[in-house]
Amino acid sequence: MKRLTMAMAAAALALAMGSAAAAPKNKEIFEPGKPLAEQLTKIEADLGDGETYSEITVDQRSQVREALGRMRGMLERSGSEGALSAANRTELFNDQQVVNGVLTRAREDSRLICKRERIVGSNMPQTQCMTVAQRERIKNSSQNNMHQAQRVGRFSN
Repeated sequence: MKRLTMAMAAAALALAMGSAAAAPKNKEIFEPGKPLAEQLTKIEADLGDGETYSEITVDQRSQVREALGRMRGMLERSGSEGALSAANRTELFNDQQVVNGVLTRAREDSRLICKRERIVGSNMPQTQCMTVAQRERIKNSSQNNMHQAQRVGRFSN
């Protein structure tokens, strides 16, 4: 019994390590080595298209735009990335971390996940594709409806 448990644990560990190795290494929005001004322009364009980062809230969007504005202002005042003072580099790095954090979470929530599910009343599975954020919203809405139905005693759409 112990050997079986150990073998299963080893297999699970190997599977976890294999999937971690297959995961993309670069999760950052800002790519090192590329000119920062070009990256800022690309991020601003992606924010403006209404599709790429559609899952972020209005507050998060304004937070990212403010950080991008500060970064662009620092670059314009100094002339280039190399001419920044140590204090300005720290501020620039902090703003990059803010943008990375918000947009990385948004990118993860925007992933499209497809599942084969059986529809009620049918044995034929159909493919249901939704983003992570859509699935989370549906889950929260269903839970709220269930709590309301249990509390009030009736269900309303």
